[in-house]
Amino acid sequence: MSTARPITIAITAMGGQGGGVLAGWIARMAQAQGWLAQSTSVPGVAQRTGATIYYVELFPEAAAQAAGRAPVLALMPVPGDVDIVIASEMMEAGRALLRGLVSTQTTLIASTHRVYAISEKEPLGDGRKDAATVRQMVQAAAGRCIAFDMEAAASEAHCIISAVLFGALAGSGALPFARAAFEQTIRDGGKAVEENLRGFALGHARAEGGAEAAPAAPMPALRPPAPAVQPLVQRLDSFAEAVRPMLLHGLKRVTDYQDAAHGALYLDRMAEVHDLDIACEGGRHGWRLSRDTARYLALAMSYEDTIRVAELKTRASRFARFRQDTGAVPGQIVRIREYMHPRLQEFCDILPEQWGRLVLRRKGLRAMLERLFAKGRRIETTSVRGFLLLRLIASLKPWRRNSLRFAQETRRIEDWLAAIREAAPGNYALACEIAGLQRLLKGYGSTHERGMHNVSVIMAALAGFRGEANAHRRLRALKQAALADEDGIALQEALDKTGGKHAA
Repeated sequence: MSTARPITIAITAMGGQGGGVLAGWIARMAQAQGWLAQSTSVPGVAQRTGATIYYVELFPEAAAQAAGRAPVLALMPVPGDVDIVIASEMMEAGRALLRGLVSTQTTLIASTHRVYAISEKEPLGDGRKDAATVRQMVQAAAGRCIAFDMEAAASEAHCIISAVLFGALAGSGALPFARAAFEQTIRDGGKAVEENLRGFALGHARAEGGAEAAPAAPMPALRPPAPAVQPLVQRLDSFAEAVRPMLLHGLKRVTDYQDAAHGALYLDRMAEVHDLDIACEGGRHGWRLSRDTARYLALAMSYEDTIRVAELKTRASRFARFRQDTGAVPGQIVRIREYMHPRLQEFCDILPEQWGRLVLRRKGLRAMLERLFAKGRRIETTSVRGFLLLRLIASLKPWRRNSLRFAQETRRIEDWLAAIREAAPGNYALACEIAGLQRLLKGYGSTHERGMHNVSVIMAALAGFRGEANAHRRLRALKQAALADEDGIALQEALDKTGGKHAA
């Protein structure tokens, strides 16, 4: 009776990461080397962006022939009996550990980068889980652990992460196949061969223990800024070095959102804050006020409206990304349907200020128009009609400055900056906390309105304790309470302690 046993491999990956490609590579390589291979998969759920467990069992064909019968291979991994676990992301490694797939006999190959789950994105505050704890646990549980940032390696090689994982598997020595067999499998696949081989080489080198990897393709040179933006980029030299990286990100965002003049306004506003930071010796505090304001001011000046949504949904880069994500071959048709449900408020937001206010004030007119926005619509952006409809809305971008929403946001930004300027000379920490109030403004529709409401009641409460030495701590506590739940219960409790009120 044969004592040969199959090699068991579990792959945990999310949609779009090529887990199926990796499983296919392993199976085809084993078959080419004279092994029997069986590959199955169990689809996951949307909470992990379609996370799937792929399971591969390999058995030497010579042993089966010697036994005179075909082996019975399992369709699912058995807890405590998995030789190799490959995880495309650190929390996927944790998921494998929870399922009992990682044991002292397991070689674990995992990427240390994070892709955040829906449950981590839902909280109003920071809902991210601690990946360091998961890494310590899987390293302690596995017989051998190979973990590094494979997403970064994939980005460097311009390939999918599966190629790096495949290279790490080869470099681990956990399978009885030569490196050439792995590389030939990639060549036989015929897709993005050079890029995948570069990623494979990077993964192989890291798994082997830090040997020099094959040189990756040079990163494409950054495009020089447009002539209209070049003077704005040069203006960054007048700011403290610690502030420039955040300012550059902010400048890119606001100029892409509107135009170079909008970017100039962003830098003008930031110059005032930077001068205030200098007067308050902000350098001793790491230029916190300037950095925080640069971040949140850029977000405030690039709020999402219907024009922005239409513009983003019709960009050529978005269609190209869809084709890449779906694995569409040249000539294959990819159709994209969008579900959109703009409210009357969002329609009025992009109207000229006087018109928008008129519609919202006239109850009869408002009631009549609200019927048009009662239901959502499905728009196919890959059709001529759907594309032109959204491009027509996006073409309103030059007139955005005359819109109702732009006027409202401008007044709100100026009031916010004025509050920062007022607080900074006497309480630098309080000014920083006021700058961070913008963190409460998230999303759109009712979510954004709730954030605006919370900011207003917190600022009203601040008037009662602004002069206290610990005012910044009390303000920070109110912000944390506002981020604790959507119903405002925690915020109301915190306001009660400060003597403030929170209108429903």
